[in-house]
Amino acid sequence: MNRLFVPLLLPVALAACHGSANINFDGNDTDGNSVISTDANGRIQIKAPGIQGSITLPKMPLDAKNFDIDGVTLYPGSTLKNLKVNDKDGDKDGQVIVEFESPAAPTVVRDWFRDNMTKQGFKVTTKDDNLIGTTDDDQPFALQLSASGEGKTKGLMQVGR
Repeated sequence: MNRLFVPLLLPVALAACHGSANINFDGNDTDGNSVISTDANGRIQIKAPGIQGSITLPKMPLDAKNFDIDGVTLYPGSTLKNLKVNDKDGDKDGQVIVEFESPAAPTVVRDWFRDNMTKQGFKVTTKDDNLIGTTDDDQPFALQLSASGEGKTKGLMQVGR
């Protein structure tokens, strides 16, 4: 899983910097812990064995077209609110957690994800307004959707173990 997300994480963090998204990577390798994170002020902090620093970049919001999960982007017009990548056991199959908001009702967003995930080779099961299954590389995923006002959806996707 992280083969797709870790190389993307730094550019994503740079793009989002002090937009509306919080982005974190927690990893643990044989040399110690590594962390990449952004905050609301646009500061990107990197802590890894042998390197530590921070930089502040201009505000750039992160939206649906800037992010994808195994070939599936967020619902059109969505905004990324939180992204976290965990690899605390040091394995290559860490967990990715994505929180987002979409400008459509939960059933519309669910059906859009279901159709696009199926096209990308995901195995998908619908449960109410939610989806569960596995990605094209057999990583488990869960997508939880809930109404967030009239015609809006709050989403939480977890991919990996």
